[in-house]
Amino acid sequence: MICEQKIADAFRNVALRLELALDEGRRSKRIDAEDLLQTLLALADELDPPVPDNVPSDAGCPKCGERDVDQLVWLDDESVQCSRCRTTYRPDAEP
Repeated sequence: MICEQKIADAFRNVALRLELALDEGRRSKRIDAEDLLQTLLALADELDPPVPDNVPSDAGCPKCGERDVDQLVWLDDESVQCSRCRTTYRPDAEP
């Protein structure tokens, strides 16, 4: 459950970012539906924990177990290199 302090902090963080954008001229002081939507989405991003984007466990790095898609780089149509430990492997190969 989200605590009240976290909710208050999320509102403060989003409000500070909006205030900065107004001060820098990147946002208009007039609000429309798009502005409201962006603000609500920013609040949701503040309150939701990040969702990792992982490959299935059997497609992760066989050496270090890395599964984060941002750390696994396709080299060609068959091979992947793990940015964490530099292991090159074929995800579809049998162990």
